[in-house]
Amino acid sequence: MPLATLIIPTCNRPADLRRCLELLAPQLPADGSVELIVTDDGKDGQACEIIAQVLPMAKWLRGPRRGPASNRNAAAKTASGEWLIFLDDDCQPTAKYLAAYLVGIREAPRTCGIIEGSTRRDPTPPSLLWEAPETLRFHGHLTCSCNFAIRADIFHAMDGFDHRYAGGVYAEDTDFSARLSRAGYQMTFEPSAMVVHPLRPIPGAAKLAKRWEGKVIFAFDQGASALTVAWRLPWHVLRVIQSRFRHQRLSLENLRAAFRFAGEWLLVVLHTPGWVKKWSTAPRSSFWEIGRGRVPKFGF
Repeated sequence: MPLATLIIPTCNRPADLRRCLELLAPQLPADGSVELIVTDDGKDGQACEIIAQVLPMAKWLRGPRRGPASNRNAAAKTASGEWLIFLDDDCQPTAKYLAAYLVGIREAPRTCGIIEGSTRRDPTPPSLLWEAPETLRFHGHLTCSCNFAIRADIFHAMDGFDHRYAGGVYAEDTDFSARLSRAGYQMTFEPSAMVVHPLRPIPGAAKLAKRWEGKVIFAFDQGASALTVAWRLPWHVLRVIQSRFRHQRLSLENLRAAFRFAGEWLLVVLHTPGWVKKWSTAPRSSFWEIGRGRVPKFGF
């Protein structure tokens, strides 16, 4: 059995995937202790061709095409490793990335089941029209699904990522982190397991707004009332948008971003009643119905 399975979900980003695999190739141990699976939600088959050219030892898996949460879960079901390492296709692993994880895995006490790596965005965003996740310090819980490792038995015990977070709906990692924390699993931070996340342009107002539907799912799972979600979500989104402008300089690009964020907030206000109607009557996650420990404050 391999010590770890490295899982890379991908979807129609051939250049990013090629770069990721090229950086990983010299890091993979020759002893077979690391299995590599690329799970592909793309439509054109380019990922399979890239794997054959760059890393033929990797396994290619056709994804379910239901979003990144389901794509990661599909690979985890076929994985053979004792640990699962998740890495997004648009991340660029640094030279010591995999070695740091393997050392952390071998030295991890049985009570530690999750290791979070560090993610650095590069370059520094020139304005609010650009984005990339960054986690350079330990915050006590899993914060970024693009770079972490977890014992396979724990991942399966938690039923993996929640497949309802799909179609541009974000927060599957927020939900997964909260479930791990509530179940009492210990996490550690390994700064040397670092990836660089290149900047990407922020999407349009409609896609920005769609991300917030995940907060509705999360809140109802934890027992929030329809009234609570209906008034707290728009207020929460407004405060988050305001916080984006802290320490930002006045520029034409930031002014353009302000108009886009205004559209984001207006669309959240318009869509919130529909989201509330949809998810207040939908079945809740069984984990939050029977879970242990203190219930978080709805994610707002």
